[in-house]
Amino acid sequence: MVAPSESAYRAARRAFIAACEAAHVDPIARLHPSRGPDGKPLFMDCAALGPRLATRAVLAIANDTAGSAIMIALLKQKPVPPKGGRLVLVHALDPAVFAGVKRDAAWPAAMLAAVATEDLSRVRELAVLPLITTENPQASLAATLPGSVITLLPPVTSLGQAEGAITGFFGG
Repeated sequence: MVAPSESAYRAARRAFIAACEAAHVDPIARLHPSRGPDGKPLFMDCAALGPRLATRAVLAIANDTAGSAIMIALLKQKPVPPKGGRLVLVHALDPAVFAGVKRDAAWPAAMLAAVATEDLSRVRELAVLPLITTENPQASLAATLPGSVITLLPPVTSLGQAEGAITGFFGG
């Protein structure tokens, strides 16, 4: 595993945004209250594929270089969720941790609640797919999506595993 660093975070963020652009997906940036050692802002970025009114979704979360690489490779495949399905990608859930600076412990849960409100409001079946990391955001998501069944999938460590988990959840 690559140690957290600002340069790794910045390179991964640039690559994620470029992959979104190549896949014709608009990323949304959320400003973190911390700054990197260089004084520049840190961001959590999200991208959503599939209809806003979808009732089933996979929420893939990356928070380090390895997870970011899987997410970028997934975007390069230009995934298309099945009818009624949505794929939401969260890049750098906690950019402070990714960049190796002091974190705000409440921030990731608050941002997941914002993502759930904005991108998953109609979802009734949600699978959370950790890319490498083993964080469990289920409690914060359950508070925002009280009528949803939320399943935490096992962490994946490769593009093939991620594709398999997503396909498996959607039943394809």
